[in-house]
Amino acid sequence: MSDGVAKWDGVSYWGAPDELAWLLRCENGHKIDLGCLSVGDVRVLHMPGELFVEYQLAAKTLRPDLNVAMAAYGDYGPGYIGTAEAYEQGGYETSQAASNVAPEVETVLMDGIKTLLKVNEVAE
Repeated sequence: MSDGVAKWDGVSYWGAPDELAWLLRCENGHKIDLGCLSVGDVRVLHMPGELFVEYQLAAKTLRPDLNVAMAAYGDYGPGYIGTAEAYEQGGYETSQAASNVAPEVETVLMDGIKTLLKVNEVAE
């Protein structure tokens, strides 16, 4: 693991076991599930990793008619999940040591949040 990135050659592995589990899961094409618990006007979004607060704030802005909350750590593997801007700014939370995702994850998660909150259905 000389460059700080977890790698596995199928025989030996140098890194943390949780990193190996995440790596194997990704290599096998497993997706991360996002979910939404709806109770009345409350929506609790079930999200992966430790999300930056900007995701919560964006979700609340998308549906001001609802009480939106987030339950993080749905999947441990991604670690910290910053915004695209945060990855550009750098820092520990968006380093390879702490985050196992790329800046492009923001678009993926925001699309998922919009789907879960049925943003397009409300706009119609």
